[in-house]
Amino acid sequence: MLIRKGIRMETTPGFFLNDIDRIAVRDYEPTDDDVVRARLRTLGVQEHRIRFNKGPAAGSEWCIYDVGGSRTQRIAWYPYFDDCDAIIFLAPVSCFDERLAEDRRVNRLEDSYMLWKAVVSSKLLAKTSIILFLNKRDLLEQKLRSGVLIRDYVHSYGDRPNEVEHAIKYFQQHFKDILRKNSPEQRPFRAHITSVVDTKATAVTLSVVEEGILRDHLQRADLL
Repeated sequence: MLIRKGIRMETTPGFFLNDIDRIAVRDYEPTDDDVVRARLRTLGVQEHRIRFNKGPAAGSEWCIYDVGGSRTQRIAWYPYFDDCDAIIFLAPVSCFDERLAEDRRVNRLEDSYMLWKAVVSSKLLAKTSIILFLNKRDLLEQKLRSGVLIRDYVHSYGDRPNEVEHAIKYFQQHFKDILRKNSPEQRPFRAHITSVVDTKATAVTLSVVEEGILRDHLQRADLL
């Protein structure tokens, strides 16, 4: 792990240190994998319209809003809650030992828990499908392999094994408990373990999410 002035380089976008010889040439052209690994911070609200050519949603167009997750940007979310069919909530599981840039007193994982509680408890979203993506599994694995101990930052983790599968199971259960205790109406807990650099697994996950969103939409419209 390379750390400089408190910045963890493996979580900073644009650093491909293992491929520097390939990249630092005049005729360099980024590969698809390079594009996937270039982690860009979402600023503001970005709108994307996607028309499906195959699959259960073939022929339909979905409007997707990608919203910035920092505290200063969350106020911009609310106008988009009024008429949305589903929310995909991305929570990075690798951030258990990090602090918010906006408030160094707050652990980033704890902030994800608090934000998750606010979303699932909203009466405005009581009928909205909410899907949890426990993201950045790859970075979590890197940290644990380097010797970072979860219990040093998440005291309730206790003496559980400092291994990826145990950690994810523990974090996932915490999100599930928050949903069960705070959702204004009973709703299923839908969680997926993701790593965007694994494009094949991500494609399979998104296909499952697509089918689930369509099914919920049809049920609300009494067509299923």
